[in-house]
Amino acid sequence: MATFITPTIVAKEAIMALENNLVFGGLVHRAYSNEFKKVGDTVLARKPHEFSTVHDFASSGTTTSQTIVESTVPVVMDKLNDITFPVTSKELSLDVKSFSEQCIAPAMRAHAQAIDKAIAEKFVDIAAHYPVSTTPAVGDIAGVRTQLNLNKVPFGNRSVVLHPQTEQAYIVLDAFLHAEKRGDTRALKEASMGRVFGMDWYMDQNIQTHTATDAATNPNTLGAAATAGATVIKVIGATSTSASIPVGDVLKISGEANDKGHVVTTAVVATGGSASVTIAPAIETGGVASAATITWQETHKANLALHKNAIALVTAPLEPPLGGARGEVATYKGISCRVVYDYTSNIKTNVISVDVLFGIKVLDKELACRLCDAR
Repeated sequence: MATFITPTIVAKEAIMALENNLVFGGLVHRAYSNEFKKVGDTVLARKPHEFSTVHDFASSGTTTSQTIVESTVPVVMDKLNDITFPVTSKELSLDVKSFSEQCIAPAMRAHAQAIDKAIAEKFVDIAAHYPVSTTPAVGDIAGVRTQLNLNKVPFGNRSVVLHPQTEQAYIVLDAFLHAEKRGDTRALKEASMGRVFGMDWYMDQNIQTHTATDAATNPNTLGAAATAGATVIKVIGATSTSASIPVGDVLKISGEANDKGHVVTTAVVATGGSASVTIAPAIETGGVASAATITWQETHKANLALHKNAIALVTAPLEPPLGGARGEVATYKGISCRVVYDYTSNIKTNVISVDVLFGIKVLDKELACRLCDAR
C-alpha cells in the first residue's frame, strides 16, 4: 500500500499542533538556536535589551549616546522529551487531517503539557509573592498588580497563570465574568479568563504546589542584623531542632523597606533552632535590624504573574537520523521538533518518534510574582 504520510508532513503537523497546545509556552520569551544541538549542550540565548538610563538633556544641553549591547544568557538544553508510538500501513495511508487527529495531536498535547510543566516549575526562583485571601476578592487582583508595579514590570505583556482550583475561586467574580476573552492560539483562547487590571489571566493544569515546611516550626526571628545587599541571613527560634527549609520557600522580614519577599535558594536544616539561610533577592537598602519578625508562606499553589521576559523557553533542532531511518526537523515560531520514522525488528512494527529538545531559564526574577494560594 502506498504511504502518503511522510516525515515532512508529520513534522509540519506536529510543530503546529505543539504551538497550538502551549499555554505557558506561549506567554514567555522564546529563543531558538539555529544550530543542531544534543541534550546537555549549552545555548547562548539572546536576552531582550533594556535601557536603564535616561539622560537629562535640559540640564546639560547635549546628548549622551548609549551603546546597545547584545546580551546573552547561557541555557542548558537539559530536556529531551520523546514520544514514540507504533503505526500501521493503514494509518500511514490516512489523509493528513485524520492522521493528525488520531496520532499527532494527542502526542503533541502531551509534549505541550511537559513544556508547560517545566516552565511552571521555575516558580522556585521567583521571590516576590502575594498571598491570596481566604475568600476570593478583587483586592487580590489589585495586590498582584501592585507587586508587579513595585518591581517596575513593564505594563505590556503581563500575564497571570492560575491553578485550576485557584481559577475556580476567581472566575466567578464580576471582574472576570465581564472580561474580554482573548488569546493568540487555540490553547490560549481556551485557557483565557480575560484581561483584568492590565493583565491577561489564564488557567494551566501544570501550575505546581509548593510543599513548604510547617511555618510554625521554622525559625521566626532574625538572629542578627542584615545589612543591605546581604544574601545570607541568620534565623533563629525554630520549635523543631531539625526544621528543614526547602528551596523555594518564601519569607518576609518585618521592617524591610518595600519588602517584596525573599526566596530560599539553598535547602537548609535549622539545626539547634537556628540556620543560615541563603536568599534572593538580597536585603534591600537600609537593611534590617536584629530580632525582626520573619513570616513564612505555608504550602500553597504557586500561581505565577509574570512579564513575557521573566522566563525564557529555548529550543534547538536535533540532528536528523543517519542510516536507514527517515527523519525531518521542523521549526515554527521559535520551537523545533524532530520526527523519525523507524522499524523495530524485534516486534516487527513501524514506529514514529517525535522529540523536542529544550531548556528553561529565568531571565529576570524581578519581572514575576508568585501568587500563593494556601487554600
